[in-house]
Formats: sequence, structure tokens, C-alpha cells
Amino acid sequence: MRRRYIIILLFIISLFFLSFSRDIELFNGIDKQVCNIVLCSINVYQDYILENIKQLLKLGNKNIYILTNSKFFDNFDEYKEKIKLIDCDEFEVQHKNSEDFWKLTSTRLFYVCEAMKKYDIKNVIHIENDVLLYYNPDILLNKFDQGYIYVPFDTFERNICSIMYIPDHIIFQKALDEYDFSKNDMFNFKGISEKTNLIKNFPIFINNHNDHVENNNEYEFVTQNYDTFNFIFDAAAMGQYIGGIHSDPNAIGFISETCIINYSNYSFVWETGIDNIKRPFILIDNNRYPIFNLHIHSKNLSYYV
Repeated sequence: MRRRYIIILLFIISLFFLSFSRDIELFNGIDKQVCNIVLCSINVYQDYILENIKQLLKLGNKNIYILTNSKFFDNFDEYKEKIKLIDCDEFEVQHKNSEDFWKLTSTRLFYVCEAMKKYDIKNVIHIENDVLLYYNPDILLNKFDQGYIYVPFDTFERNICSIMYIPDHIIFQKALDEYDFSKNDMFNFKGISEKTNLIKNFPIFINNHNDHVENNNEYEFVTQNYDTFNFIFDAAAMGQYIGGIHSDPNAIGFISETCIINYSNYSFVWETGIDNIKRPFILIDNNRYPIFNLHIHSKNLSYYV
């Protein structure tokens, strides 16, 4: 009888440690069957990040990491049981204490890399705080070549780190070793790609479309991998056209002076799915194409969920 109790006790203890180790694995990003989403609110708190988190949870994302200063932790109390807060103050990176916007847009990439390294977080989707997703990124996981970082480009030279896929900290560090701090984050990844061959594109439009014959080579570049994903990703220009810009949120219909795709030539529709999530689509030649994300440059995220 005593032996029987001992066996039962050992079984219960083993279940406890299995559950405990599972919790640790999830925090450390070891669950490789899902994407781990990382957002940053470093040195400056942006309250619209909460609307972003709300949308991510609505999409069913469970591994959401917020890289922020400990002094901002209380701002996330509403979601503290559903997200994982990481204190960015524990890392040493260049321009650590800066509040300058352009320095922070670069510095946050190094914070993300350090957090991925410390907590062994893999298969990361890093989005800026004003970027809304409309699909759970887990559906992309088997489409990535996990030896590459993915980022959208809207010209040959300009990338927008509004949404990124980062497979692991080793590959990310190799890319960041070539980072040029004399340039901002939007003009770094073309050079990094040429030096490392570690960068692939998130497509910002469909490929093989007749409207773009004049810019054929550049158009082919910014639409690379559309046939892989079958989604259009917004670098910035779609969200600016649909929702205005930060300096003028009422500037609906703003046309990017840089992006080679002029989205004003197309119509957009919204549809609510059976999961009660409102999603945008772009109409091209009377065909409807799903948009994976929007860069809500106006910061009015609540209008677009």
C-alpha cells in the first residue's frame, strides 16, 4: 500500500514539473510551432500599443512579448495575464537612453535581438506599435524560409520595418553586424541584404500586373514572394492612404511620394468574417486580394479593427 502511495505521489510530482517546464518553455520562446510576436515601447510610452495588443489577442495569438521599460509595466495591467513583459533596461545597446524617434527606430532592433538571445525566442514577428495584423501569423510559419529575415520594401532602396519575420537571434545578429547608424532603419536593409544575403521580401502588391510595366524591375522586386504568401503586406503607404498620416490624421487618401505602388489607383473593401474580425481587401481588376496588415500611420488604431 505504501509503495502504491509513493508511485501516485511521484506521478503527481512529475505532472507538476512537466507543467512547470512547459511554462518556462513558452516564456523562453521554445514553442516552435507558433510565431512569437514582439512589440517595443522603449523610453517613450505609446498608448495605442494597447489597441494593438487587443487585436493580437482577438486573433488568437498567445505568445506576445512586450519589450519595454519597467517604469511602463503598470500601463499593461489590463493584459498582464496574457502577455509577457520584458524589461529592456536589462540590456546594453547603443543609444540606450535616447528618446529621439529616429535613433529609437534603429535601437529597438538591437533590443529585440538581445531579448531573442537571452530568452531563446525564435520565429519572431516584430511589428511596430501602429501596425495592425488581420490574420494570426501562425498561418505563415510553413511559408517562411527560416534561414532569412523578411521585411517589406517599397522601392529598391527603401525598406520599412513595420513588420518583420526574424527566425532566430543568430541570423538577426549577423544582419545587425552590418547596420549603419549613419542611416535610419528604412535605408539599412538593402545594404544588409547585399552584404549578407539574409533578407527576403514581404510583398507589397501582387506580381505580374500590367499597371507597372514602366517600373518592371523595381515592381518585381517589391512584389517578390507574393506567390509564396498570397497576401499583400503593408509597408506604410496603404495605411497612409486608408487612414491618413501622423502629422495629419484627417489626410485620408494620402499618397506616398516614395512607394512605387500608387494605391489610390485601387479600391479597398472591408469584410467581417465568421470570427467577427473586420479585415481589409484590395480590389485589383475586379479581383479581391487579402491584406495581411496595415500600418496605421495616423495612430488611430481603434478605427480600423
